[in-house]
Amino acid sequence: MSDKIPIEQIVQELQIVSQQVVSLQTQVRELETTIQHLSSQIEGNSVYQQVGPLLVEVEDLDALNKSLSETCTQLSDHAEKLSNRENELRSAYENAVKQFESA
Repeated sequence: MSDKIPIEQIVQELQIVSQQVVSLQTQVRELETTIQHLSSQIEGNSVYQQVGPLLVEVEDLDALNKSLSETCTQLSDHAEKLSNRENELRSAYENAVKQFESA
């Protein structure tokens, strides 16, 4: 891989992917915390969801919980794929550095 791609390009992509992984992992943690708090809500308490600049009262907590769980799963899957790509890029970077040093 690093034979054809300049080391600068590998570094740039690695930085971008690393930032995306961190961002996605943060979103997943936030969603997991939200789901946990949602499950511990006392029956009868109002729950609100942000829709654009508004807070709207949620009528169907089960649907909200399902939606949040699905989003969390999708983000986790995407974060895992990006993490794998990050590992590939780190290996490509290490190989490119070795090739550069041995040249």
